[in-house]
Amino acid sequence: MKVLLRADASSSIGVGHTARCLTLAQALREQGAQVSFACCLLDGHRRAAIEQEGFEVFAWPQPEQAPGTACWAADIVALRAVLPADAWFDWVIVDHYALDARWEQAARAFARRIAVIDDLADRDHAADLLLDQNFGASEARYTPRLTAACRCLLGPRYALVRPAFQVPASSPPRQAHRVLVSFGGFDVAGMLPRTLQALAGLDGLQVTCIAGLGHPHREALRQLCAGRAGWDLHDFVDDMPLRMAAADLFIGAAGGTTWERAALGLPSLCVSVADNQRAGAEAMARAGMHLYLGEAGQVDMLALRQATALLLNNQALRQSFAERSRALVDGRGAQRVAVALLGEQLALRPARLEDARLLFDGRNAPEVRRRSQQGQALHWAEHQAWLAAILADRQRLLLIAESADGPVGSVRYDRLPGQRARVSLYLFTGRFGLGWGRALLGRGEACARQHWPDLLAIEAQVLPDNQASLQLFTGAGFVQAPCAFERVFQE
Repeated sequence: MKVLLRADASSSIGVGHTARCLTLAQALREQGAQVSFACCLLDGHRRAAIEQEGFEVFAWPQPEQAPGTACWAADIVALRAVLPADAWFDWVIVDHYALDARWEQAARAFARRIAVIDDLADRDHAADLLLDQNFGASEARYTPRLTAACRCLLGPRYALVRPAFQVPASSPPRQAHRVLVSFGGFDVAGMLPRTLQALAGLDGLQVTCIAGLGHPHREALRQLCAGRAGWDLHDFVDDMPLRMAAADLFIGAAGGTTWERAALGLPSLCVSVADNQRAGAEAMARAGMHLYLGEAGQVDMLALRQATALLLNNQALRQSFAERSRALVDGRGAQRVAVALLGEQLALRPARLEDARLLFDGRNAPEVRRRSQQGQALHWAEHQAWLAAILADRQRLLLIAESADGPVGSVRYDRLPGQRARVSLYLFTGRFGLGWGRALLGRGEACARQHWPDLLAIEAQVLPDNQASLQLFTGAGFVQAPCAFERVFQE
């Protein structure tokens, strides 16, 4: 599949849009997609960083908008000019607050489907899929802005976090003194000088400050750090996951790093540096994920110093923040979004005898057995005989699902009287919780209907406490029977 990501970075809007799109691009590439970027070369653009990651970039200089021409229209004109004449994409993903349904509709001239990454819910969309990774995201906010057919991925379950931030949990130390400070790639609110001045009033701290490239107060920051033992100043680092993992406390903005530090369980003091950050930061504070100090313009040095001292001296509070954050953000959001985008391309093939071990190990996994109608462990000899019988039975269809990075799961259809079939499926180890079940069910249904053209209905049996499967089948359009009874006779 071919995917185009439309996102910009600049000294005024920051690098957050481009950063999270890069994370998604890498997850898409792992699933076999060919990914490109489309960017306007604003002051502070990130074209070189994107190309360094191995992605093609279609770029154009910031245009002078003609009188009477809407921003979205000028953007489409510029994009068309840099794309090849025969360019066609399976998905165009747009992450840009200035572009709305008009741009998205126009982009369908070179895209089969449109996806939108949004945080604001302040404009209409003509999209097939919408992602809002923020804690307060809800369908109610977006329903008036979307078509009925648009699929929504909402909340931090879909937070776009790089795999490097998925590390085993550890307990916060009793004595904390290592502080990491970063307010994004450009520190648009000028929080760094105030924060370092506040920290200078506390004894015994080790402070690492990531200033970003071209900080306007770089010399003042250098002077604040100079001569202080254990204080380091960096314009940019390429090992942020390691530095976060080594820190006891993070002080920063409510932007993209919010999800990275949540996945790590890094206790945080948070400041909103843009209007679109405030609601999410407040919601996460209410959920016990971090300590929110307010908007940048309202946070003074005394508040920063007192809040820092409070958290450094309170191991229980830091532990609570870490546990709550990790519970809500597991770091696998980019994989879930990639599956939602590319799941329809999941490859299904008929099972073969040489798949016996794959199916045996998959079905015997404890998580699969817990959700199965027959939860007992399989025996190898019986399993081999069962597989041979299944493959020889024309009233059964057993399929193996595979993605670009290996086997995903198995789905089976058993033909029933009345032009019906019963479906059962399971995922292989490592595939749980990413959305593969929905993709497997959709692709399997298409194969079953092709195999049995007269098929009129498909049914499924699910244990009443299997919430994951209940949600899966409900989301796939299955109608749950209001009552189901069974009388079992004991011998």
